[in-house]
Amino acid sequence: MLVATGSMDNTAKIWDVETGEEIFNLKGHKAEIVSLAFNTDGDKLMTSSFDSTARIWDVCSGECIMELQGHQGELSCGQFDFTGDYCLTGSIDRTARIWDVGSG
Repeated sequence: MLVATGSMDNTAKIWDVETGEEIFNLKGHKAEIVSLAFNTDGDKLMTSSFDSTARIWDVCSGECIMELQGHQGELSCGQFDFTGDYCLTGSIDRTARIWDVGSG
């Protein structure tokens, strides 16, 4: 079982709950990470940041597979839909965006 944490140091980490071991240190955001969400299958993780972007990470490799850009303000939340085909981000720019996970 895995859990993810976001930090004020602009990184997120994926941890093994049973052992307490850090599996991946996810780097790439330029500001604090304020929201994290796994997709339903648990193979992707979305991080949302005050840098106005969200990133989608491959949980098996720890690699960033997509950066979602378009908001004009800090993100406050992000979530996958049940199918994992789409995700939603909310921003202090007073907009919400729906993203196609396959194409960005």
